[in-house]
Amino acid sequence: MNVMTITVFATLFFTQVKAVNSSVLFEDPKSAALSKKTTAIAAQVKILEYDTDKPLIRDVYYRNLDELVKTIRANDYAVALRGHADSRGKYKYNWVLSDKRAISVKDYLVSKGVKENRIVTTPFGSSMPIATNSTAAGRQKNRRVEIELKKIN
Repeated sequence: MNVMTITVFATLFFTQVKAVNSSVLFEDPKSAALSKKTTAIAAQVKILEYDTDKPLIRDVYYRNLDELVKTIRANDYAVALRGHADSRGKYKYNWVLSDKRAISVKDYLVSKGVKENRIVTTPFGSSMPIATNSTAAGRQKNRRVEIELKKIN
């Protein structure tokens, strides 16, 4: 499956949803409103930041990811993981690194009991920065995995 196919699949998979919590947590419009606890947990782990040139999840995120796993399993969610990198380094290298970041989160979620077929990963490399790449702080924000949830009917 190539990147375009994955991107199209992820786009189709998450259509017809309404945004909740800064366009990162998604819920099917037909389902009941999210609980405050679910929204709070999702808000804590909507974006995971990474160290330079590293695909490993930072220790600080594991507790929140464990809570997210409970929410995903209890509420029957599908998960989209979008990996990103800063602009330092070569384009292809950053693309692969962003893929490894998303896959590291997927592997962790699966190891905790989330069904693998409910998780879609999409690498974006350095193509979608959310901050400037000209400062250390901006590059830090760009080294991330974004998490989206969708209620499965």
